[in-house]
Amino acid sequence: MAFQSTAKEEIKHRADIVEYIGQFVQLRKAGKSFVGLCPFHGDKDPSFTVSPDRQMFHCFGCKQGGDIFAFWMSYHGGTFTEALKDLA
Repeated sequence: MAFQSTAKEEIKHRADIVEYIGQFVQLRKAGKSFVGLCPFHGDKDPSFTVSPDRQMFHCFGCKQGGDIFAFWMSYHGGTFTEALKDLA
């Protein structure tokens, strides 16, 4: 478990959440954040935001949010261990 925790922190430190999510969601800069259409529900207006400063995402429509691991698990429907392996 300690290895997973250390690996998780290392990946979060090195990974660019905007770059990663941008592979799946078309994002545009809006102030300090990036916005786009949420991939988790039928979005017509951009309600999905990604904060590079906080390395977090949040949808104001469906209320999904979290870090890069939460996005991976929601988008791909996998487990934390699978996300950890894939993002590493």
